[in-house]
Amino acid sequence: MGNLFQKNILRFFTLFGLQILIFNNIPIFGYSLPYVYILFFIMLPFDIHKTFLLILGFILGILIDFSTNSPGVHASATLAIAFLRPYILAKMAPRQGYDLNSQPMQAYYGFRWFFQYALIIVSIHHTILFFNLSFSFDESLFLIIRAIINIFFTMLLIVLSQYLVYKK
Repeated sequence: MGNLFQKNILRFFTLFGLQILIFNNIPIFGYSLPYVYILFFIMLPFDIHKTFLLILGFILGILIDFSTNSPGVHASATLAIAFLRPYILAKMAPRQGYDLNSQPMQAYYGFRWFFQYALIIVSIHHTILFFNLSFSFDESLFLIIRAIINIFFTMLLIVLSQYLVYKK
């Protein structure tokens, strides 16, 4: 238990640092900033308590908001994925269920399962984030295109991380 806790604390600070120091400073095509910090929520253990998950969602989101001078948009998006994550995992559970000693990783559950799971989480996060950033539906098509571009680059980095960092 202690080892898994330490890994998640390290993952929290690493992804937060990478997001603030690197990914927020390299816009892709002028429109896209990959938000890899949500990999923290994707990779949390299956049996994490819902209340603790919401607290972590708020803390990470508000830290990103403070660092980027955005008034609560990241906090609302991370709270949404923290709230919906248990339901998404329940709907995507394999027939034999989850090994509660593992984490949602490509190495354990395969590329297809992990990709679908991560894509749902990333899509929800980015959709809420971009509509909150604009605070309007006036430019809906532009927001959808921007969200799709960001989802693509975020997913690319998340999948690459599974091959480079997280091995069975």
